[in-house]
Amino acid sequence: MRDFQRKRKIRRLLYSRSALAIAFILLILIGKATWGLYVKERESRENLDRVEAELSALTERERRLKEDIARLQTPEGLETEIREQFQVAKPGEQMVVLVGEEKAAVLEVVRERSLVSKFFDLFR
Repeated sequence: MRDFQRKRKIRRLLYSRSALAIAFILLILIGKATWGLYVKERESRENLDRVEAELSALTERERRLKEDIARLQTPEGLETEIREQFQVAKPGEQMVVLVGEEKAAVLEVVRERSLVSKFFDLFR
């Protein structure tokens, strides 16, 4: 009988309004903490995606810059870059400026070829 009465006291204590209120408050606190972790995880994932996109853009830029550096280390690449930037011609060349609808001025270089180079061009 005493065992039955002890179980009844425990049940009465567990199912009392104050115990249920405490359990409900704990449930709300656990839910709030879980939601906070979810929000932080989502923000972290978005930041990770953003940083990975920036990293891929920077690696692509690094690759292009290395290609440009390699191109500029050759005499042909250096000459091409100088011609594009400063619109210059070699001695013996003539400059022609074309005016069109799309571009205001386009620089085109016409090289005067010797008779020997014209002859060899026939066989190319």
